[in-house]
Amino acid sequence: MKRREKIWMLFALFYSVINIAVPFLFLKDTGSFGGAFLFWNLLTGAVLLAGVWITSGWNETAVDSEVLK
Repeated sequence: MKRREKIWMLFALFYSVINIAVPFLFLKDTGSFGGAFLFWNLLTGAVLLAGVWITSGWNETAVDSEVLK
């Protein structure tokens, strides 16, 4: 596994852990789901931005590798 793949696996693991830990451990004493809902929306936005960032270079890489064949 390449270094970049390892970083993204750690990134995914980190997001998975905070996705569960923050709402159920740190926001459990709030009387509504508002805090957890806001947190999950912000987390979803962060994951979407990370996905856009990581896939933004795919087109360039695919074109370069087709030229090399």
